[in-house]
Amino acid sequence: MKNKFYIFILAVFELMHSEPSSFTFSGYSNFSYISRISDKSLINVPYRMGSIVFVKQYEDISLIGEFALEYHVRDDSYFIETSNPQDFVLDMREFYITYSKKHYELKVGKQIHSWGNVDENSPLDNGSALDYYYMFFSGTERKLATLSLGVDFYYKNLKINSVFSPLHSTNRIPLGGDDFPVELPIYPDPYEIIPVSSIPYEGGLFINYSTKFGELSFSSFSGNDRIFNFSGVNEYYSTQFNNFKSSPDLVFGYRRTNSLGFGVTILNRFFTTRFDYSYFNTKDQNKTIERPYPNPLQSSLYDSVAFSFPLQENVEYEQYTIQIDTELPFNIDFSIQLFEHNIKQYNSVDTLPNVEVDIPGFEYDPNTMKPRDLFIPGMGVPIAILTNKALFLFLKKKFLNEDLTFSFTSLMDLENYDKNKDITGSLNEIKAEYSIAQDLSLLLGITKINGSNEHSDGEKYQFYKMKDFSHSRFELKYYF
Repeated sequence: MKNKFYIFILAVFELMHSEPSSFTFSGYSNFSYISRISDKSLINVPYRMGSIVFVKQYEDISLIGEFALEYHVRDDSYFIETSNPQDFVLDMREFYITYSKKHYELKVGKQIHSWGNVDENSPLDNGSALDYYYMFFSGTERKLATLSLGVDFYYKNLKINSVFSPLHSTNRIPLGGDDFPVELPIYPDPYEIIPVSSIPYEGGLFINYSTKFGELSFSSFSGNDRIFNFSGVNEYYSTQFNNFKSSPDLVFGYRRTNSLGFGVTILNRFFTTRFDYSYFNTKDQNKTIERPYPNPLQSSLYDSVAFSFPLQENVEYEQYTIQIDTELPFNIDFSIQLFEHNIKQYNSVDTLPNVEVDIPGFEYDPNTMKPRDLFIPGMGVPIAILTNKALFLFLKKKFLNEDLTFSFTSLMDLENYDKNKDITGSLNEIKAEYSIAQDLSLLLGITKINGSNEHSDGEKYQFYKMKDFSHSRFELKYYF
């Protein structure tokens, strides 16, 4: 199948060399420096140093691609571990072919899909996986493309976007080898994950209808989760060594999730209201987790199962985001956005095994902990890994004939908000961007993260762990 796909790509290239055809490209180079506010030390996180987007068109056929250079900071011991002088990764972000007609467009290849009515944090936007390193960015910058087929249909005020992929797309998660502040509570070894046994297809529809008052939308999507889930635990013993017990075998997998949602955009002369809502049903696919001892170095030693305890989760949850945009006096652009995540129904086994099991990232107590405490949504709005309820504020003002832009962004954790107490966690950013020349801009920004250890999670509270990521940054960006 891959060979046929490459032959098709080459045939299209050959076709598009003929006349008449057009070729356009654009992109940017970005030189950035980011350091902590606390001690001015350099923060080691990858960032995109440059990007090129090209479009090659011949009649109704277009070839579209985007390639980016992601820069990785070398630590002091880099050349002790390797002699490779390269400190960047070439990332083929998108590469796909389109065939366009009056009422439809067919797209095949590696592509990013964007759905929803709100600008960011839409629970309808499930067509593409997330890159956690860019989760605080906007638009397609924080998404990962997948090899997929897309069909867009247009008729008068109706627009239908559809996507199908035969592949399971997962999020890119930080593995702890750098300074990125967001971490998952568990990082399993590869042999602890049971792969998806059935065909890992995913797909869905996004339907949008425009009126003079705004837009109405409907969304449906089905796929395997973008993040692994805790599926259960086994314990083994060895009949060769007097029933000597092994350490528990933690089992992880990927739930199957189906979602249904709707959205609306309402326009009037004073402000714009946007709203997206989605209902998710997710189910663990591992009805049984019994298997031979998964560690290949010890598989011959442990030959019997002492107990096997699958969670068999079946969960229904909902997410919504509401956004209001308006213009304040003095030409200040203002947006406010509220996000909320709620578990509506949780079903699994009633209790966890009443034995001592070491689950990394959790203080395990079988007498007080419930399976629900381990649940992490694997689809929907990415901010749900930080909090179940958040408020976003955004203000922007332009000066000097729009060459200078000041903006303020705030993310506030409202999950445990009490009007008599301060907000336990927040992320606030102030930016100034100046257009030095037509294609050259300078950006200065300060980001301050606050997190209280008086939160019920204590020092494991996500915003508390992120405090050290408070930083200032400098960017010099050239567009071409």
